[in-house]
Amino acid sequence: MITVLLAVFNGEKYLREQIDSIINQTVSDVRIVIRDDGSSDSSNEIIDEYAKKFPERISVIFGAPTGGAASNFAEMLKVTDDDYIMFADQDDVWFENKVQNTFDAMLKLEGGNIDTPVLVHTDLTVTDDKLNIISDSFFKYQKIYPDDLSLNRLLVQNYVTGCTVMINRALKNRALPMPDGVAMHDWWLALSAAAFGKIATVFEPTMYYRQHENNEVGAKAGGGIGFLIRKLKTLGKVRQNVAATYRQAKLLNDSYGEMLSNENKKILLAFIKMENASRIEKIRTIKRFNLKKGTRLRVLGQYFID
Repeated sequence: MITVLLAVFNGEKYLREQIDSIINQTVSDVRIVIRDDGSSDSSNEIIDEYAKKFPERISVIFGAPTGGAASNFAEMLKVTDDDYIMFADQDDVWFENKVQNTFDAMLKLEGGNIDTPVLVHTDLTVTDDKLNIISDSFFKYQKIYPDDLSLNRLLVQNYVTGCTVMINRALKNRALPMPDGVAMHDWWLALSAAAFGKIATVFEPTMYYRQHENNEVGAKAGGGIGFLIRKLKTLGKVRQNVAATYRQAKLLNDSYGEMLSNENKKILLAFIKMENASRIEKIRTIKRFNLKKGTRLRVLGQYFID
């Protein structure tokens, strides 16, 4: 059984279209678990409508608001115990073969060994709020190159977009409990997979990634002078995000430090020490352990801004 976790918060504008796209997958053995995080619009009425229409395929989890998508997904993960789990945002639209293509990659990477923690993620097609295409490839649009998702690369930059992710039960069991303070649920899952299992990237888009004024994360062009200007204008936010990566690394060490391989432990501790290192020491550590982000411009930012 494949379970799709759908996090909802004030999603009335696009929610029906997203649920329909999941219901209409080419794989029929898919159920949807929905948790609303305290919506004040008609989201709960829409959820109730679909739960009554598809009682065998849709179930609803109730609980107090958690305050964010990451914690909402974490709450759903706690009570989900199926073999394979996917994550869905309320405002996107899935291609009808999204589940099948992702599942095929999952089975290939597992190779029959269901005890290995595995994460599969895919590319996306970036659109505006009316699904007009902005970019055929999120990877190209954001200048993300997920060709090698080792721990050193994932410590400094998240290459995995949660709404494209499938994990197996082994990874769920390894990644939970998800500690308070993780930067995002998808990043934590990717770090756990990199440390203890495997990650596969499907370079084919599997969904429309809708961009609108209320995106919690969203897609932004990742290169050129516009990227640099945007980062310089939001320098405080950039440094907050960097601080969050160090905080997340410390949580990883607290949760798994004694279980990591010697090499991964060495990489993790070197990264954590960078937070209070001098600029020269930081550059040396980045080079020595290949703790570089995905583009030259981002690496320069690591050297002289972060």
